[in-house]
Amino acid sequence: MDAGLRDQATAIGRETGSSSFVDATVSPILEGDQAIDTELAGLARSIAAARRKLGTHLEASLFANPGMDIMLFLFAEGLNGATVTTNACCAAAGVPRTTALRWIKLLQDRGLVLGSDDVTDRRVTMLALSGPGRDTIRNWLTEIRALPLQPADHRDR
Repeated sequence: MDAGLRDQATAIGRETGSSSFVDATVSPILEGDQAIDTELAGLARSIAAARRKLGTHLEASLFANPGMDIMLFLFAEGLNGATVTTNACCAAAGVPRTTALRWIKLLQDRGLVLGSDDVTDRRVTMLALSGPGRDTIRNWLTEIRALPLQPADHRDR
């Protein structure tokens, strides 16, 4: 983990498994954006829930996308710079822990996710979307939120 980031992390909610990065690389949420990001976090949770629901009807492994599940989870849980534990991200990914950890590493290597040791327990790693990661998911959610629902008889050609 980046020592500078680790030193800047501040715990604010130990019982919830979340804390806050003080690092400038995590996009701050401006006051006017708070309501929008709260709405987008709800959309992210809905998308994740719909993806999990599909797994109850069809073989879940056919539709596994751990990277997407992790990023949606971090976006939804990461309002106001909050971070979540690696264990929580692994559970949200819905795949074996080793697979989720590989995806977390890949997302970190791509600069989309930041990791830091928990300031109260160095055995725990806290994760958050980086500024570019949060901005990318925010932009994508904003775009799909604006898509009109298509009539049942509409077919793409």
